[in-house]
Amino acid sequence: PLKRVDRLLRALRLAAPRLPPHVLRIAGGAEPGAPGHLEELRRLAEGLDVEFVGEADSSTFLSGLDVFALVAEPAGCPNASLEAMALGVPVVATDAGGIGEQIVDGVSGRVVPREDERALAEALVELCGRARIRGRFSFPSMAEAYAGVLLGNERTATAPPAGRSPGTGR
Repeated sequence: PLKRVDRLLRALRLAAPRLPPHVLRIAGGAEPGAPGHLEELRRLAEGLDVEFVGEADSSTFLSGLDVFALVAEPAGCPNASLEAMALGVPVVATDAGGIGEQIVDGVSGRVVPREDERALAEALVELCGRARIRGRFSFPSMAEAYAGVLLGNERTATAPPAGRSPGTGR
């Protein structure tokens, strides 16, 4: 419950109609002493593209994302957001604990008020849009597409570029 994944799921429900194809990947296991919480999260996730990954190696998990969302109620300075930023993954986080010391809103990520699911949804839409543009229209992606056209390789010319999959927490 302290990870506040419920808030993230509610924000995703608000954002989903405006997002490119996406999957929200949730890493970690059920918190001890919180019986029924995972079932509540699964209920909140119904109808959304959500994958409960379970325990995962953090660098492998984070490097496969386009956007990282942290909605936990940390007491100090969370490591997960620092790890994501170190890998170049854009971060949206709620303003709790030391997040304000890590992220400059609008510069190095997005920081939204802790209980504002609409603001979280808007930040997800913004960062996912940027991630999609970066993935599809970066210089290497455009060069690959042009090479496909010039060399007559239709698959290369029309296929979206390989790499990270689009979306919040993907």
